[in-house]
Amino acid sequence: MPPLPATSLYSLELLDTLLQKKQAEFAVTFPEKPVTQQINNPQPTPEPERDEIFAKLETAASSLSQLSEKELLYLEQQVSDLLGFEVTSSLDDQRLTHTFGKIQALAEFVLQPHQNTVSTPAVRGANMQATRPTLGWAKKPPENGEKHFLLANHLLLLEDWHLKYAHYKNWYKWRKLLVLNPFNRVAVIVELASFTLPNPMQYQFGGSPDVIRASQAWSPEAQGHVCVFFIPEEIAIKPGLHKI
Repeated sequence: MPPLPATSLYSLELLDTLLQKKQAEFAVTFPEKPVTQQINNPQPTPEPERDEIFAKLETAASSLSQLSEKELLYLEQQVSDLLGFEVTSSLDDQRLTHTFGKIQALAEFVLQPHQNTVSTPAVRGANMQATRPTLGWAKKPPENGEKHFLLANHLLLLEDWHLKYAHYKNWYKWRKLLVLNPFNRVAVIVELASFTLPNPMQYQFGGSPDVIRASQAWSPEAQGHVCVFFIPEEIAIKPGLHKI
């Protein structure tokens, strides 16, 4: 019997390369969907402990504090326990420019081409003309009367924004966030719609009129000071006011 031909290393390497290419194409066409997590009913927190948590948040928000990683992690866990779902200042190794700061009242965003913006009641500081969100059009056309809980953060201040502009714009667009007003103990689920602010030296965040009203961010107690956290994508929660 004649000897079998030797296996070609070139053919094996080529086959492995083609296999990896097909796996990559499959991953793009059929991306793995994150497992949806349900929101847990939070266990009642004793009132003295709640007061202590909100006092820490008030101090951090009003002083624009840069907490240590340990302090911030502990505070995130306490807020998560109050809400019944996870919040974090860092998601997939990405952050906002600030976690604590002052929020500016913005005008409504135009969420779809040729959309006529609905006139809204005057909001303190909302003197911008309605514009397209810098992170792109909304994922679906807004319904009549639908509220828009949208946030802006001046991501241009990120250290390597100019190097990773395309990646950052794709990653940050329409991320779910929590805006927390610790002074009035109000929480609002929002979406990140814009990476620019008209006055980034004075404000760290910007909110659409619905966000400003729902969060009571410009109440006499809060004076615009809020805390903002990421909400993981797998948390099934819609934008709007959330009981805390």
